[in-house]
Amino acid sequence: MIDFTTETSVAPPLRRAPPAAHIVELREVEKSFPVQRSLLGAFRGQRRRTVLHDVTFDIHAGELFGLLGPNGAGKTTLLKMLATLLYPDKGRISLGGFDVVRQPLEAKRRIGLCSSEERSFYFRLTARENLEYFGAMVGLRGTLLRRRIREVADVVNLGDVLDRRFDAFSSGMRQRLTVARALLADPPILLFDEPTRAVDPVNADEIRRLIRDELVRVRGKTVVLATNLLHEAWDLADRIAVVNNGTIVALNTPKALVVEFHQVARYHVRLNGSAELICDLLSEIRGVQSLDLVRGANGTEIDLRIEPSVDSLREMMRILSLPEAEVCEFRSIEPEPMEVFKHVTRTTGTQA
Repeated sequence: MIDFTTETSVAPPLRRAPPAAHIVELREVEKSFPVQRSLLGAFRGQRRRTVLHDVTFDIHAGELFGLLGPNGAGKTTLLKMLATLLYPDKGRISLGGFDVVRQPLEAKRRIGLCSSEERSFYFRLTARENLEYFGAMVGLRGTLLRRRIREVADVVNLGDVLDRRFDAFSSGMRQRLTVARALLADPPILLFDEPTRAVDPVNADEIRRLIRDELVRVRGKTVVLATNLLHEAWDLADRIAVVNNGTIVALNTPKALVVEFHQVARYHVRLNGSAELICDLLSEIRGVQSLDLVRGANGTEIDLRIEPSVDSLREMMRILSLPEAEVCEFRSIEPEPMEVFKHVTRTTGTQA
């Protein structure tokens, strides 16, 4: 039986990591699984399906790093390897400076996994009893364990319901308890696997605020967020790695991804009067893909889509600078994240 009351037991201190440029490093990582399992296949050699190929990237300490991709792209497999639940077939993964294969125990102590899988909790136990059990698993006892339970419960706003049974929790409360469990040992790296998948919009917003504002900005945690919700990755992540067909097909900040993969520039222009000459001149620019007009009492409104080449944009600005133009309003329209995501995944093939 686990003793939760021993006052002298404390969590062992984290061993000092060797010098590392980044808190998470992956180098040429590959992973494959057998296509089918059979006794005959064990003798003949089974075909294997590669789900991750040549994955290389770094994550900075204190960064909120997004893994974004369609279903089956390899996000969950990649996150499981970061959680040391799977080992790579090839390549190297280090967490906090420790190699997950050669130094697995030290690597495990640097991470906290926040999965959306509810079956990892004991339904008939209270939230406090669940945290006592999982806290003991990471070496916490007695006063330290009780203090950490109070602290993490306050962080996720569950302090008033710690003595309620887990099976009475809502989906949002269960997800927040997952975060509390991951925080018990105070690891520097937190891994989130689709944290808002099964919760309502209000709880989803609270979980996103918890991740971004409390865990990253206040507590300085490094967060890896695997999601297939485009707006979630775009709004939260400092950088996003787009995963498709088992490879990283794009990696940058959301704004930089727009610049890198945005193939069409879009502008809204409002001119005084009908401005037929200006509209005709704009429509003749090489690279214009569409020009939509709305004429009304406030003048002529133009929605212009144009290739963002230097010559095309220079000609557009020259025309709008003519005296006949009488420009009342001019603004750039930022592309929707979906446009960028579709372009990235379309140009790298369909998911596996």
